[in-house]
Amino acid sequence: MTGKKKEDIKVESLEEEVEELKRSVFGLFEKLLPPREVREEVIKNVYTIELSLLKIAKALLDYQVESLERKLEEKPKKKRAQRIEVEG
Repeated sequence: MTGKKKEDIKVESLEEEVEELKRSVFGLFEKLLPPREVREEVIKNVYTIELSLLKIAKALLDYQVESLERKLEEKPKKKRAQRIEVEG
């Protein structure tokens, strides 16, 4: 070895970043909302908001899937016969 230290670069996933953000927000709530009951109610409401947003996204996704499935199930239109002019 030449004396150089190899640095391990840790790439955080999106999930880890979201969890870290949640921890920091809840830490902020603990400092700003000292009464335990108030803090618990706010945290409960935050989870309710998150659940509502996920349900909205699920409903929109389900609608899009259903719409695409209907388009795929439609019977192809029959092509009408075309007249061919014959010189004669």
